[in-house]
Amino acid sequence: MEANSTLTNQQKGKQWHYETEIIQVLTSENIRQMKIILIYLFLFTFWAELSLGFSLTGIQGLSLFNLCIYLLLLAWCYTIMTKKRLFESNSVNKYIILLSFVVLFSTVIKIFLGEIPDINMRTELVSLKRWANPLILFFILFNIVDDEKTAKRTVFGLIILLTVAALTTPLISLGIIKIGNFSKHFVGRASAFSGANSFASYLVMFIPLVLTYLFFQKTFILRAASAVLLALTFVALVTTGSRGGLFSLLVAMAAYLYILYRQRMIRLPTIIAVIVTVLIIGSISFVLAPSEPKSILLDKLDTSRLEEGEGLDKYTAGRTLFLRKGIQLFFESPIYGHGQNSFLPLVEKKFGIHGVAHNAYLSYLVEYGIFGLIFFVMILKKIFQHVWKHLKETSRVWDKRLYVSYIAGFCGYHFSLLALNESQPRYIFWIYTAIILKYDKFGND
Repeated sequence: MEANSTLTNQQKGKQWHYETEIIQVLTSENIRQMKIILIYLFLFTFWAELSLGFSLTGIQGLSLFNLCIYLLLLAWCYTIMTKKRLFESNSVNKYIILLSFVVLFSTVIKIFLGEIPDINMRTELVSLKRWANPLILFFILFNIVDDEKTAKRTVFGLIILLTVAALTTPLISLGIIKIGNFSKHFVGRASAFSGANSFASYLVMFIPLVLTYLFFQKTFILRAASAVLLALTFVALVTTGSRGGLFSLLVAMAAYLYILYRQRMIRLPTIIAVIVTVLIIGSISFVLAPSEPKSILLDKLDTSRLEEGEGLDKYTAGRTLFLRKGIQLFFESPIYGHGQNSFLPLVEKKFGIHGVAHNAYLSYLVEYGIFGLIFFVMILKKIFQHVWKHLKETSRVWDKRLYVSYIAGFCGYHFSLLALNESQPRYIFWIYTAIILKYDKFGND
């Protein structure tokens, strides 16, 4: 009788153990699904609110975009409680924190120098928050994405965003749809969000990833879908009318093919096949793109304008002029800079010209001083070194291809920043970076 009672108790204990495990698995799966939903919701609101040009909540000052960030912060808090640590370490965190202190201190410098009158502290705080938001997202996603499935779904979400953005851009240019404050630019130039040049840099960031899907996926359907997406992306790139976007694409393509070849992931005949395929799809896309932005792009590439006496400042849309004036401003305050968002008012006040730096590195140098630029470059260096290290170490073929795609897009995107300021694509870059930096942990599981 006692033996039967003991056996019954053991069976009940095992049953309770199995039920607990099932509940834990279900809870874990539910949490994973919630994280993916929140990430997708953020990507949707990022596109929708920037494209539509107004808050989806309908309440002034209350953005669904910001609410999504707060919800992701709650997911981070849950991760902190379950894992008993604030955040996972990586080689980038230290320099992000140092740069954040420099940017915060720049507001004090801006007030102390007194070069810009009537500084509004509320405006300064909002600017600081906008600058910090993409980095906050990086911290959040790096810590809450803790399994390969969530990482892959996030990358898929980024591909969906790229598809929607690329598809809507030529439609905006043709006047078929009318959305956004940024949507239509000069004589047909268009972008799904942000300025046309910034949007072009965003497209370049993901073209190597689309190429990877096109050439390395095994199923015909995925390869065909990738070919269509590549064509859409090229059409969108032409529609932006961005000369810098085209040059950045060449940099990204060169990096992509060079790394694949050096890592012995493709042979010379495959390189030729990739180049021919890109040229064919690119040519078809150029023909299909709206005519007005094509004319603008061809005019920008026409170097005969220089031979006909057009000055370099005009040919570069003022970028060389702002470069010279920016260097002058830097030497006026080389250590601490002039403060956040100080470039535009200072060049207008001191030189009588109106415009932004059109160069992210110059902007960091002028506004945050030499330390601001050093920490920014160190962040980029650490990201590159981290991904390159794991590209060499991983034995998983798909991971290698993903790392190569990221590095090539990274090179193209940051080359483009030589001719434009950082803007909305920063959000996508840091989301993409968080996933890639975390990916090596899944390969080691």
